[in-house]
Amino acid sequence: MELTRGANTRVAASAVSVVLEWGSGQEVDPQALLLAETGKIRSDDDFVFFNAPRHPSGAIVLQEVTAGRAVLAVDLRGIESGVDRVVIAGSVPAGSFREIPGLALSVQEAGRPVLRYPVSRMDAVQAMVLGEFYRRAGGWRFRAVGQGWDSGLRGLAEEFGVTVDDDPTPSPEVSAPSPVALSPGWYEMPEDPGRLRWWSGTAWTEERWKSHPPHDPAAYGRILETWRGQAWQVLTATGPRGPRWDELWTMLRYHMISDVAGREALRPLALAHLERVVAFAFADNEIEQRELDDFDRTVAELHAAADLSAMGRPIEQLRQRMLRGRALTQVKAGELPRVHRPDLHLEADELLHVDVNAVQIRNLASGPKHSAGRLIGSSKKLRFIGTGAGSESTWSKIVSIQREYDTVVIAATTAKGGGRYRVPDAEYVAAVLEGTLRVAKRLVLAPGERDSRAIPQHVKSRVWQRDAGKCVECGAQEYLEFDHIIPWSRGGATSVDNLQILCRHCNLAKGARM
Repeated sequence: MELTRGANTRVAASAVSVVLEWGSGQEVDPQALLLAETGKIRSDDDFVFFNAPRHPSGAIVLQEVTAGRAVLAVDLRGIESGVDRVVIAGSVPAGSFREIPGLALSVQEAGRPVLRYPVSRMDAVQAMVLGEFYRRAGGWRFRAVGQGWDSGLRGLAEEFGVTVDDDPTPSPEVSAPSPVALSPGWYEMPEDPGRLRWWSGTAWTEERWKSHPPHDPAAYGRILETWRGQAWQVLTATGPRGPRWDELWTMLRYHMISDVAGREALRPLALAHLERVVAFAFADNEIEQRELDDFDRTVAELHAAADLSAMGRPIEQLRQRMLRGRALTQVKAGELPRVHRPDLHLEADELLHVDVNAVQIRNLASGPKHSAGRLIGSSKKLRFIGTGAGSESTWSKIVSIQREYDTVVIAATTAKGGGRYRVPDAEYVAAVLEGTLRVAKRLVLAPGERDSRAIPQHVKSRVWQRDAGKCVECGAQEYLEFDHIIPWSRGGATSVDNLQILCRHCNLAKGARM
């Protein structure tokens, strides 16, 4: 969606990136101001800019400022309740916005633009409010503004309540180019342009380097490989955030390796990390809203660091998997579907929740016997209607419902009530029947509560490391699942020795063999 000045639209995503882009050769410094209902900031902490790039809540982070591009990460769900608006502004250290070509603001979710605002009709001003997020009817909307301030950034900041100290006259010893206020790096020495000096982020150091050091491909490759290993350690420990994450990019700049090379090296690690995040989330068969939000936030953070546009399809597949997992968790928690079957006789107050084709599998002395029929679950009973006599049980006689590969395993207090049934979508059918059982027995789990199948975090980490984050059968690195070697429903332990990593295809193939 492309907005014009004054237009607004709803923002459905909880974690987004605000990306400013403009023609190269000029500098634009982005800012964010978190305003209360009074239209003022609550304290100077609510002013996010190059000297204070992270809001204390973590909801707004200035992630990138380079020639022609700046990125602000915005977690709308994490913005405190006392904040009514988030103003996105920009300023230029020299000249005016009239001299900035092609300035555009876009709001992106997981690297995909949600809306775009080409900033037009720019005046000869040094500061401008480009747009704002504001609360409306329990959600967030974004408005394209484009309002300039003749008094520059100082006037804009004071308008919203920021305390601006009078700048002392800088001495030649401490004065430095504006980029050093943003991040550590090598900068030309004014007295010797052929040499560089290192800015640590707080002070100039004694370290010097030639502005054009000799290129050593072997050393370059070794440094980048070491960096990749450290990046993976940070991803698995804290995700793409925190001081250690920032230090990774400082390390690249210190060795004069471009951020472009770092982003290229990071992309395959980013996808592997997202696969790990999803597999860990599914290990206990429940996807909570916080896990879905964390996945979206991690995608946004990784995209801001590595530009994952080329990986849009596999990332979207992972997100769809998380969305389905969240939907199934809600079903198991009691948000049950309603099915209408006019040909099925039900009691007046009986609700139908699932009716699917099924094959009943019974293990007889002569071998397995397969009987085709229908598995029907209502608010009062569980039925199997087959070619033979079939079966019918009230929920009071059902002990548990489990999915095992492509079958639903039902344990009951009577021989006829239980059984094993192969169904088209065992994951969904098991979720509906488990939710129905919980509602019938008033066993619905409280939010955040887990059942006994949960795998501890340290166990998941050890299994993932041992199996190198790939399927032990075929080596695939997509759609990975934690599998009990001896199924949990058959008494298998939730331990490192009884767990392995399988892809979905090999997991289902194992179920067919069993």
